[in-house]
Amino acid sequence: MKKIITTIVLVCSMAVAFAQGSNKIVISFNNTYKAVYHLALIIYTPDGKNETRVSNLEPGETKQYQYPEGTALFIANLQQEAYAMKGNDIKASGIKPYIVLQKTDDKKIIKLA
Repeated sequence: MKKIITTIVLVCSMAVAFAQGSNKIVISFNNTYKAVYHLALIIYTPDGKNETRVSNLEPGETKQYQYPEGTALFIANLQQEAYAMKGNDIKASGIKPYIVLQKTDDKKIIKLA
């Protein structure tokens, strides 16, 4: 009986994990400049977590990210990046997100030009 309950709990856990993973939106950023593009993303997920991702994209390079639906993405300039890296909430400064991810944004490619 204990094995049956354990198996049921395991199957239910896997189903929940699969369902949560299915609401992820894949979004890509492509550098169309002829020079390196400094990409600073400030990210706020619907569960209240935030992060900053900074990378340099070579000409023609594409970076792909995956976040839940409802995630707000800010493409930050150097001042906004420094502000966020100090632990400040960029949303409180009145800046609007570049994009709030929706299902229709899945597999979208944003050209950095």
